[in-house]
Amino acid sequence: MALSTIVKYGYGVGHIFNDLCASMWFTYLLVYLHYVLQLSRSTSGFLLMVGQVADAVATPLIGLQSDRGQEACGYGRRKTWHAVGTLCVVVSFPFIFVECAGCMDHLFSVYLFLLLLAICLFQFGWAAVQVSHMALSLDLVNRESEREELNLIRYIFYVSSEVTLSFVAWVTFMTMGRPGDTSINPGDSYSFEVITITIIGVGLIFSGAFHALTPEPRAPSSYDPRGRLGHYGRVASSPTGPFSHHYTTMGDEEAPPTALRYQGVGRAWQEWLRDEQFYVLCLLYTASRLISNLASIYTPIYVAETLHDRRLIALVPLVMALSGVAASFLLKVLKKLVGRKGSLVVGVVVGGAACTVAALPGLPPWVVLSLAVLWGVAGALMVVVTLSMAAKLIGDYTDSSAFVYGGMSFVDKITNGFAVLLIQELTRVGCDGDDCSEYYRLVVSLGLMVPLFMALLALFLLNRDRICSLLHGSSGLVVNESGEHDGLLSSTSSSSSDGLLLGPGVTLGYGTLTKA
Repeated sequence: MALSTIVKYGYGVGHIFNDLCASMWFTYLLVYLHYVLQLSRSTSGFLLMVGQVADAVATPLIGLQSDRGQEACGYGRRKTWHAVGTLCVVVSFPFIFVECAGCMDHLFSVYLFLLLLAICLFQFGWAAVQVSHMALSLDLVNRESEREELNLIRYIFYVSSEVTLSFVAWVTFMTMGRPGDTSINPGDSYSFEVITITIIGVGLIFSGAFHALTPEPRAPSSYDPRGRLGHYGRVASSPTGPFSHHYTTMGDEEAPPTALRYQGVGRAWQEWLRDEQFYVLCLLYTASRLISNLASIYTPIYVAETLHDRRLIALVPLVMALSGVAASFLLKVLKKLVGRKGSLVVGVVVGGAACTVAALPGLPPWVVLSLAVLWGVAGALMVVVTLSMAAKLIGDYTDSSAFVYGGMSFVDKITNGFAVLLIQELTRVGCDGDDCSEYYRLVVSLGLMVPLFMALLALFLLNRDRICSLLHGSSGLVVNESGEHDGLLSSTSSSSSDGLLLGPGVTLGYGTLTKA
C-alpha cells in the first residue's frame, strides 16, 4: 500500500532540525569561532574536526543498535533513536553558539573543555537522528520509485532548511550589526544567539510533526545471533512462499505493490564489509559530501577574507541553498535524459567549472554569487544521486540499512573533519600574516578539485568493466535505468562492477534477486 501524501511529508520534515543545525555548523562554525570568539584558525579547525570524528564514531555504532533494537514501550526502534538524538541536540547545540560572557577571559581552558563536551554530545544526537531517519525510509516503502521520492522530499527539505537558515542569518546580520561594521566581529555574538534560538524553535516544531504524522512498521521480534535480523519487505511471487530466500529485483522493472509481510532473511553487517560496492559507494558519498560541505564552509570565509562584505557572508550561502532547491527539482528530468551516473557527471562538470572560475584573482561580488549558484547545483546533484544509489544497493535488505548509512557517514565525517583541520593548519604557512585572501582563493579552487577527482575515480570503479571492454574494442548495447543507451554511464546485468544497477539473478549474500 502506497504511503499517503501526509505521511510522505511528515517523514520529510523529520530531518529539518538536523538540517538547520548542520547548515549552521558547516557554514558558520569557523566564522563564529574565529571572528566572534577570536580563537586561532588552527584551534577552530581542531574543534570542528573533533565534532566530525565524534559523529563518525557514533554513526555506525548507532546504526548497528538501531538495526538490532526492538520497540521501546510500543514506540518504533527508529523513532526511539530519533527522539533520543533530538533531545541531545536540544541540550547541547545552544552551548556551542551562545557565548558565555567572561568565560573566554577568565576560564579559557575550562570553557574550551566544556565546548568540546557540548560538541561531542551534539554530534552524537545529530548522528542518532540522521541514521534512524534514513533507515526509516527503507522500512516505510519497498518500491524503488517510492524510496527515491522520499529521498527527494527529504533533500528538498534539507536545502529548504539551508535557505531558511541563510535567510535568518542574512536578516539578523543586517539588522543587528553595528553601524559601520563591514565584517563579522565579536560584537555579533548576540546575532548568533538569535539565530540559534530560532533554529531550536523551528526544529522542535517539525520534529514534533514527524513523530505525530509518521508511523513506523513494527520491527520483527526475533533476532538471529549470527547478526541477521528478519525484516519487513515486499514478498516476491515465488512458489516457495512468503518466507522464501528470494527478493524482488533491484533492476529496471518494479513489482506491483503488495502488503508488507515479514521475511525471515536479512543480511549481516559483516557481509557488507565484504562487498566491494559498499566501499565504492562510501568513496562516492564522501566525495559528494566533501564538495557540498567544503564549499559551504569556505565560501563565506573566502568572502570575509577577500571582499570584506558582511552582507555577502550571509547572502552567498542563501544563493547556494536556493540553487540546490532548483537543482533538486530538475534532477528527475536530468535522470531521465542521462541516467543516475550521467547526473553525477553533470554535477562534477559544474563543480569543475566553479573551481576554474574561483582560481581567478580579484573576482567581483556578482561573480562570487555566480560561484555560489554553481556550487549549490553541483552539491545537490551529487548528494541526491548518491543517496539514491545507496537505497538501490540496499534494496530489500532493510534490516541492515542503518549500518550501511552509518558506514557511509563514518568515512564522510572522518574525511571532512581532517580535511578542515588540514586546511586550517596550513594557514600557518599559506597566509601572509593576517592576510589569508590568496590562501582561501586556492582552497575554493584547487582544494575543491580534490573531491571532484575522487568522484571521478568512484565513477570509474562503477564502470571499469564497461570501460575496459571499450578499450579492448568490445561492442554491445548497454541500457541504463530508464531503458535508453547510456554509454560509459551504464552497466549490464552481468557486470560485477556496478552492483548499484543489478539485474535479476545476481547473488547478494543470501538468496538471489528474482523478478516478481
